[in-house]
Amino acid sequence: MHNFTPLITALEGAPLANNELCRVFHGRGHTTPQLSHLNIDFYPPCLFLVSYEEVDDQTLLQLSELVWQWSQTHAKELVTSLVFQQRAGQQTKNSLLYGELPQPHTVKEGAATFLVDLMSRQNTGIFPDMRSGREFVQAQSKHAKVLNLFSYTCGFSVAAMHGGADSVVNMDMNKGVLRTGKQNHQLNGFDRGVSFLPHDILKSFGKLKKAGPFDLIIVDPPSFQKGSFILTKDYQKVLRRLPEVLNSNTQLLLCANSPELSEESFKMLISEHTQGAIEFVKRLAPTQGFVDVDSDRSLKVLIYKTSQSSL
Repeated sequence: MHNFTPLITALEGAPLANNELCRVFHGRGHTTPQLSHLNIDFYPPCLFLVSYEEVDDQTLLQLSELVWQWSQTHAKELVTSLVFQQRAGQQTKNSLLYGELPQPHTVKEGAATFLVDLMSRQNTGIFPDMRSGREFVQAQSKHAKVLNLFSYTCGFSVAAMHGGADSVVNMDMNKGVLRTGKQNHQLNGFDRGVSFLPHDILKSFGKLKKAGPFDLIIVDPPSFQKGSFILTKDYQKVLRRLPEVLNSNTQLLLCANSPELSEESFKMLISEHTQGAIEFVKRLAPTQGFVDVDSDRSLKVLIYKTSQSSL
């Protein structure tokens, strides 16, 4: 028998009643070493249980029964399904263990609504750990011209439009995620001022230079995307081109989700490859629920601005 008490404690303290996307248990933060392979997120009305290690059938049965029974005793009106994602190595398998999922499945985050898919791929369509980043973007977007690189399903763009952005350019080489991004904008009532460019960022800065300069730039690349982007090798290529699309007051949200890249190393990388064009402002505090024992191994979201000394 495994001791899953910390999971239940986390469920009891989770803000499920808000009925918004949130992390319930952040095992990957290593605060509970024996459960560091597990996360639970709430994608209302579904609890989404993820394991980054192989879990045998008996353990999964014990774990899922425990979580489901708790939810049906304490939050039956809010939780109507449980999905398990086995995410070990290159193989990801999603299973609906209890209940049914809404079709289409949308979740709320503040004023924003996002489409999610908990069954057919590794990523769900929105990253719960980036809420603090989306909130920053929303707060800084009034009348702004925004550039969203590696836009995925355009969560930052939706946040920017909710914040009153004049325009957003979303760029990602994956046409499928951009299609979902377009649907996300339609769900939120934004059908103007937003463009979706299905291009390889490393080969498309000419287009961006013509569209710029920008008031707010978001760079949130995958840590590894086979055949297109490796964070530790390719990030500097993007950084070198950023000075070309700055104005005198540009703010930048530069993100890295790689345990191998410490905050200090990330700052050095940025400094080296932007040639003094931007200066560090602060690191955003983690989103609620994402406590990590080692902040150097966790998601890094750094705010920069155009360096006044470079003008």
